[in-house]
Order: sequence, then structure tokens, then C-alpha cells
Amino acid sequence: MTETPGPAPAIELQDVTVRYAVPREAIDTLKVYALRRLRGRLEHDELVALRNVDLRIQPGESVGVIGANGAGKSTLFRLLARVRRPNEGHVVVRGRVAALLELGAGFHGELTGRENVILMGTLLGFSRTEMLRRTADIAAFAELEPFLDVPVRNYSSGMAARLGFAVATDVEPDILLVDEALAVGDER
Repeated sequence: MTETPGPAPAIELQDVTVRYAVPREAIDTLKVYALRRLRGRLEHDELVALRNVDLRIQPGESVGVIGANGAGKSTLFRLLARVRRPNEGHVVVRGRVAALLELGAGFHGELTGRENVILMGTLLGFSRTEMLRRTADIAAFAELEPFLDVPVRNYSSGMAARLGFAVATDVEPDILLVDEALAVGDER
């Protein structure tokens, strides 16, 4: 009797390591940075944020990632959102990903809420026409209808968080990543 394989994992990490270069001293100006770089005098230490991580998440599973500050949670989410690549290993993410990684991440402050909704949707693969059709529902869910044509730079942190969450959930992603972005949102 042979077993039929289940569905492919929605998320699969194999032996993933992520390293960051951390400067040993603060460099105040671009000029000083450029001169030190040209002379080979930039000194940095290495911070390993993730080391040899293996992970499989099946379609339909809900997973929470808990850890102390600096444990690599946000780095893991950046990998899954395809914002960062690992230094070693392989990351496979199957499906449409909507990510709320940082408050207002992806929003352009000079654009209005409406323009940012359309921009975020098109980055997720939707047409401008489809996002225009969805905008009224997104604004209603976020309770931002009166502010939709105001530049996002004028939004409170709670308003930006609600708009980001409304877009991410309205576009029906296969994978929704929520980092600390909602920690500062208001009760609604």
C-alpha cells in the first residue's frame, strides 16, 4: 500500500541562515562612509539572526512565532515576505503573500490612502481596476472613508495600521504575515 503525498507545504525553509553586518562604530556622513569603504577601513561585526532553520507549514495551518527581542522573528518574516534573501539555505513560499511587517511599511507618505491601497494591491498582483473596485470596502472596513483622499503622512499610527490590515486581508492572501504592526493599533 502506497501513501499518496499530501499537498506541498505553503512555506518551506531548509537550513536557512541569515547574517547581518553590524558596524563597529557610528559613521555620521556619507562622505566618511565612502572614504572608509574605498580605503578598506570599514570595520564590522557579524550578527547571525537565524542559524540553520528548517520549517514546514502546510496550507491552512496557523502558526505563531514567539521569542525575545533580537531572536530573529522579524528576519524570518522578511524572508517569508520575499523582502530579504537568506545568506545560506533555501526558502520556498507558495501562494500570494500579504505582509504587515512594520507599521505603515509599503505606504508612501506623499500618496493618499486611496493611492496607497491601489499601489499595495498592484504589488500583490491585482489590477488597478480590481483595486479600484475593492477600495470602498477596504476604506469602510478600516473606518477611513473621510480620510481616503488625505496623504498617509497625515494619518495617525492607528489609521495607518488599520488601512494596512484592511488591504492585506481584503486581497485574500494565501499567506498573511502579521509582525508587530498591530501592536500599536487602537481597539477597533
